Amino acid sequence: MNKIREILLTEYIGAILVALLVSEAFIALVTLLVGQIYWHVALAGRYHESLGHSILTTLVRMLLYLASAYVLARWLYNAKSPVTRESSE
Repeated sequence: MNKIREILLTEYIGAILVALLVSEAFIALVTLLVGQIYWHVALAGRYHESLGHSILTTLVRMLLYLASAYVLARWLYNAKSPVTRESSE
């Protein structure tokens, strides 16, 4: 696991992955808001069904994205880094 952590840190793949997860959560939120606005403006008179299921699934998806990003960032950046040796010159 330390080798994977080292690769994710040194190649900036970890930072890109955390940013991607956060952006996916933001995209899910925007999609939910646009869908709700569209449903209320364009379709409210035609259909009489509840959108609670889509709201709940989107919120759970957002929660999973943000939780994954938090756990990954915590694992990568808050763990104690190995002690570096100072070279004597």
